[in-house]
Amino acid sequence: MNFPKIGDRVETQQALELCRYFKLAYLVSRIKADKEAYASWIFDGCSCIHDEFLGLLTGCDHGAITYKCCLPHDLGYAYGQPGNRMERKRVDIKFQSDLITKAHMKEWIASAIFEGIRVGGAQVFGLSFSWAYARK
Repeated sequence: MNFPKIGDRVETQQALELCRYFKLAYLVSRIKADKEAYASWIFDGCSCIHDEFLGLLTGCDHGAITYKCCLPHDLGYAYGQPGNRMERKRVDIKFQSDLITKAHMKEWIASAIFEGIRVGGAQVFGLSFSWAYARK
């Protein structure tokens, strides 16, 4: 799989391929149903915290954090259904679980990151990493 590097623009077609790779079938269906509803976006890794710094801070492999945890989480956020709080919470819980199981992060650190995402990723902020950010 050709993963985007931090700073790369992710076009809708590449996002579809990534969603298939991560087995995010519900997102594949959503995107395919209305490709024109989505804009390209810039992959920023773990939003608000530099991935390498996060790796040093936690003692975890930053590559695993970036590509096994943050990228699938970003896909969930980019193509999340606007206003769907349950879906957003499910995506955040999966991210927390991935940090623990795939990046081998300590549970208390993953929990702290989860809490930060719950506050900072809210759609109401309209930031480049807020819920449903790939919607036009």
